[in-house]
Amino acid sequence: MTQDKILVVDDEKKVSTFLAEIISRAGLAVRTAGTGLEALSIAESEQCSAAIVDLKMPGLNGTETIRRLKIIDPDMEVIVFTGYPSLESSLAAIENHVFAYLSKPTDRYMLLRMVERALERRRLIVENRSLVEQLRIERDRLKDEVGAAKRVIERRLEASDSFIGKSEGIRKVRHFVAQVAPTDLAVLILGESGTGKDVVARLIHESSGRDPNAFVKINCPAIPETLLESELFGHEPGAFTGAESAKPGRFKMASGGTVFLDEIGDLPLRLQAKLLQAIEDKCFTPLGSTEAINVDFRIIAATNAPLQKLIAEKRFRSDLFYRLDDYAIILPPLRDRKEDIPLLVEYFRGVYGRKFKRPDIEMSTDVLSLLTEQEWPGNVRELASFVRRFVLEGDTDHTIERLSPNTSPETVVGGAAEALRKTETDVLLAALNQTRWNRRKASELLGMSYSSLRRRITKYNLTRVA
Repeated sequence: MTQDKILVVDDEKKVSTFLAEIISRAGLAVRTAGTGLEALSIAESEQCSAAIVDLKMPGLNGTETIRRLKIIDPDMEVIVFTGYPSLESSLAAIENHVFAYLSKPTDRYMLLRMVERALERRRLIVENRSLVEQLRIERDRLKDEVGAAKRVIERRLEASDSFIGKSEGIRKVRHFVAQVAPTDLAVLILGESGTGKDVVARLIHESSGRDPNAFVKINCPAIPETLLESELFGHEPGAFTGAESAKPGRFKMASGGTVFLDEIGDLPLRLQAKLLQAIEDKCFTPLGSTEAINVDFRIIAATNAPLQKLIAEKRFRSDLFYRLDDYAIILPPLRDRKEDIPLLVEYFRGVYGRKFKRPDIEMSTDVLSLLTEQEWPGNVRELASFVRRFVLEGDTDHTIERLSPNTSPETVVGGAAEALRKTETDVLLAALNQTRWNRRKASELLGMSYSSLRRRITKYNLTRVA
């Protein structure tokens, strides 16, 4: 480590010799200068940590010397040591950011304490600047690594068979998945039934770096309400009638991984408070136990229910909604990405062709064109079901007749419109809430014009929930 060097600037030889002696006895290196210009020359050629400067000197006075020393080395700490103290010189010293202002004569121990403190402040400033620079370098490195990881995830998602499509809507979803997957943010996936919310949840988990085997899906409406709390959080023996042994809950099973709460809008109100606490604290208490369990898990929730409406009806907690809505991903319905239908048909044809041992079955361009014109209210799930029947039966005419059995085209369109109206308000509100009701940002997130969003807000009479 380089030894600190003190520059003594005083035109009185006796004073500079005295100061140099007591400073060198303290184990510090000393350089002396009889004039301001000589001091500047030394400072330009040698690094001095601190300077003791007399104010009244021939030629360049002390105040101007200090100003120029600070230009040469802004980190140099300066102690004024003058035999002619004045209000004017003290104000000038403050303006030049001197460390201390001492009057001659002074106690040698006082002078040494000031020098030691000045050196300590300089060290702290230099170390702090070094730490800030190290943090900046590390931040930039991490930023580059995260950016590279996101690009890798996006390329992996593009090549994946799990989420088929080349439309702008699907491209945005892939981008959002790549953005949020490496983080620990809670994710709320919104979209109509059959749009692939569970697929997106799995993609987020698989791209997160968490335990690949710890993905636990909980279908909230599929579990009886009386058993749901036990399923989520587990129970101890004797917690309720029939509980003969301890059982770990789904949250504990997801340790190190991800909990996927499907159809979160159907979660009973009485369990929402406990779920909120578990998400926030990463701990919960099993039924019949008095000891809390700490578990590291990531939460992903999905729904096609209008959560804002449920909140207004007091059927869903607003604080739970905002906790789940760290990052929202809105899945577009199939009717809004019809260019993806041929790709999806080809994918499902291959899957079911292998399953039913009919790999050579083909679909005519006329049938494919007809499929592209359909509204598909059941979205990708309905399309997959159709292709499965097509491959299994191999009867083009019969399969086409079953596109909308016993249903007129008007009814099909009306049903799709009803499904659209059902979810559109929820999708709009999710985007508005994610952007804190910044309409321009929400319109960009939704991929629609600002004026279109304003018309829909007016059409559905949407208001911000406090």
